[in-house]
Amino acid sequence: MLRNSRMKFIKNPKRQFFLFIVLFFLLNFIQSYFTELLEDETYYWIWSNNLAFGYFDHPPLIALWIKIGSFFFNGALGVRFFSIISFLITLIFIWLSIDAKEKWKYVWLYFLLICSVALLNVYGFTALPDSPLLLFVAIFLYTYKRFLETNSFLHTFLLGFAMAGMLYSKYHGVLVIVFIIISNIKLLKNKRFWIACFFGAFLFIPHILWQLNHGFPSIEYHLFDRSKKLYKFKYTLMHFVNLITIIGISFPIIYFAFFKQKITTTFEKGLRYIVLGFIVFFFLSSFKTSTQAQWNVIILIPLVILTFSYFIENRKSRKLLIYLGLANLVLMLIGRAFLASSSLSPVELETHLGKKWAEEIRKKTNDRPIVFLGSYRNASRYNFYTDIKTHSYSLLRKRKSQYDLTDFEQNIQHEDVVIVGRNVIGYLLFENKRGIYYGTNIDDYVTVQKIQCNFTEKKILLFKNKKQQVSFEIYNPYTFEVSFNEIKFVGVFQGKKNAIIKEIAIEIDTDFSLESNQKKTVNASIEIPKQMNADILTFRIALKSYQLPSGFQGNKVNVLIKNE
Repeated sequence: MLRNSRMKFIKNPKRQFFLFIVLFFLLNFIQSYFTELLEDETYYWIWSNNLAFGYFDHPPLIALWIKIGSFFFNGALGVRFFSIISFLITLIFIWLSIDAKEKWKYVWLYFLLICSVALLNVYGFTALPDSPLLLFVAIFLYTYKRFLETNSFLHTFLLGFAMAGMLYSKYHGVLVIVFIIISNIKLLKNKRFWIACFFGAFLFIPHILWQLNHGFPSIEYHLFDRSKKLYKFKYTLMHFVNLITIIGISFPIIYFAFFKQKITTTFEKGLRYIVLGFIVFFFLSSFKTSTQAQWNVIILIPLVILTFSYFIENRKSRKLLIYLGLANLVLMLIGRAFLASSSLSPVELETHLGKKWAEEIRKKTNDRPIVFLGSYRNASRYNFYTDIKTHSYSLLRKRKSQYDLTDFEQNIQHEDVVIVGRNVIGYLLFENKRGIYYGTNIDDYVTVQKIQCNFTEKKILLFKNKKQQVSFEIYNPYTFEVSFNEIKFVGVFQGKKNAIIKEIAIEIDTDFSLESNQKKTVNASIEIPKQMNADILTFRIALKSYQLPSGFQGNKVNVLIKNE
């Protein structure tokens, strides 16, 4: 009798679905607990300690995700906990978006299909911006399907809510909306769709205001500063490799089913446009910069929705999916074990290094606060595992980060610190795949990396091999007086993709100070070397202190270099 009741319980499709959800929860819960954080996860954890409507790199939702999880648990599990929950909700909304008549007979196949798309599972236990993005994409697609059926006000506002959620997760969530509109131009004649768009835009206003108040740092970074590499064919090649990687060894049958599945509804047409749209969009992007696998992760949701029906209806393809899906599942479980345990993994992975690495540095630096040169990842990871004051000093040859927008620099002023970088003259601290890092001690550390040295002209004319005068405005945004006696001014020429071509000395009288919020126009003398060529595109002023490399103090201006 007991055995029969157990069999009836297991055979019930809805209970099967619930059991699979529980199984995914337990697997990701255990994985999160035993696996150290990725560097990027610690960076987003830094964000969560200072909740705002925006951050330098991405919109703010991942920071909120981490903050919510930290209310329930400490450590890595707290950082990831709400990502675990949102992943389960994502799976439910994907399921609700599937229209196959016999889908409840194939609950097991659905979860096997989920396991057959590798990268989707990664966001079941990691705290990355794609975690909330996938949730809101799933909500958007389900709501869009219902909106097409009912055109009700409820689904109108839910659609707008999902639009805002996607944009609050990652900016390229807007592509989902764009490709849906392209697939169904009639939406532009639908008043309630416009209401949904305006409602979503209204919800997004706080982030727009944050960008406005901070000088649109995210837009400047993603559109202008991020593409610093000259084109290489491998960027385009890697785009197609990424399309395989995000799925795993099941990719042949998944993509085959996608192209074979007949499109019969407007909703299914929209799903196909999203997949093809992302593939084409990032193919074109590969000619501008190197693309990343996770940029295409959104397509996994429409791929699952479309191909699930195909696998139900086609026995041969379903059989192949079972073989490849089970193999993919085994490989993922092995990979998960490797991520969690350094003793099981044949190679040292990023998730094996955090605690050990931080502890070794802490001992070598005697618990001093640390300033990492141009490494927001090292700074955030060290801070997470030691709770010691840490800062990332942004270098012109690298990139800016959230450390430029918050008060990390201010909190470390007048501390006895250790400067850590690859080109620092000092003692050996550690070595990783990025190079060998050295440290040097500095007592009573004071830096002014937020000082602004701005040209008022949009373009300046310079002559080779001739000493000439340039003028620019210096502004002190700090709450304290800044003396420039110990600070060196340099001029930096940059070419294509913002590559640093040449730094030159600037002769300037540094015997002056600026009060808080004070501005001063200064005249400087510079001399352009004969070998400077026409490839120069921009010029800027940079500051150096403690022999640190150049920072982002000056604005870029176009420059024209002529012979005398």
